[in-house]
Amino acid sequence: MLTELLNRIDSYLLLHYTVRDLETWLLSNLQQILDSGEEAAIDLANKVDADLVELGEGIMDELAFRERLQSYIMTKDTLPFEYYETQPRDSVTASTSAETTSDGFEITGPVVDLHLEHSFA
Repeated sequence: MLTELLNRIDSYLLLHYTVRDLETWLLSNLQQILDSGEEAAIDLANKVDADLVELGEGIMDELAFRERLQSYIMTKDTLPFEYYETQPRDSVTASTSAETTSDGFEITGPVVDLHLEHSFA
């Protein structure tokens, strides 16, 4: 559950979700997180839930909320790897080649011009 919660927070921080999307997901999954027994997930869910309450009551603005979520992700006890605000870019390399010939084409049979008509009832 911790990984899923961190992924949701990360997606919010990367602007893939709104604060309401994050809140809806957390409220829908809070009991499952509590039942999981994962102390780190439960602790993080409780912190985020409390921050959402403060945000909703106007005690905290969204910028402060985002900064707090970032600090949770950067905490070594919560996540054992570094957090990057932007997703790494994939490198794509492509190459094409074309060969042009100046030979003429010889048509050995009759040329038929087909016209198709479609009608929908």
